[in-house]
Amino acid sequence: MTERPPILARGRITAVHDADRLYEVEMANGYRAYAIVERKGSKPEPGDPVGRDVEVHFSPYDMSRCKVVEWV
Repeated sequence: MTERPPILARGRITAVHDADRLYEVEMANGYRAYAIVERKGSKPEPGDPVGRDVEVHFSPYDMSRCKVVEWV
């Protein structure tokens, strides 16, 4: 069975739940999801990340959680 690739999307940080680790992201269509930053992933610049745009990878099996892959 072939593995499905992650879904790439762009959203905006709306809330911080755990500094440098867990964020709430809102997509352009109003959908909200929780995004994590992997330990070896890109880190946000110092300061408040609320309102910053990010690119995220969604799992094709669970669209409620995603991973931050790039800070825009």
